[in-house]
Amino acid sequence: MVAIKTIRLVHLLSYVLVTSQVLFYLFILSDSLKVVSLGNFFELRKIIDSMMAGRFKFMYYSCLSFSIFVVVIAAKEPTSAFFISCLAALLFLSVDLFITVKGSLPLNALSHTYPSGSDDTDWESVRSQWLSLMKYRGMAIILGMIALLWGLVFGRN
Repeated sequence: MVAIKTIRLVHLLSYVLVTSQVLFYLFILSDSLKVVSLGNFFELRKIIDSMMAGRFKFMYYSCLSFSIFVVVIAAKEPTSAFFISCLAALLFLSVDLFITVKGSLPLNALSHTYPSGSDDTDWESVRSQWLSLMKYRGMAIILGMIALLWGLVFGRN
């Protein structure tokens, strides 16, 4: 029982780390990134991307691993709040990762070519798309965190 509670705690903490990164962009940095010049936006993106690359992968893959592991453990009681909340959190994390891999990362790669990218690139649109994707990622990961907290509050001890 203590081992399962410890695993749930570590899972929750890893989810908090992922959530905090997205929330930082969503509630603090996004307004700033909307109003800075395009040059500053892409300069900041390059710097932040280079610093986050390794940390981001470790943080997300750890959270994904814990999420899968906890869902497998919780599957013994498929109607429990524990299982339902962990499965929902895993699904929302998967949505966030899908948006990241299919949307944010390709835009990040494109943004690294600024200003030497093709002349026909609409850089304002690239910024708008990236910020929009961060909103969707934020919604997904917040819903996942709410699901985990719901399971913690309403699940059996």
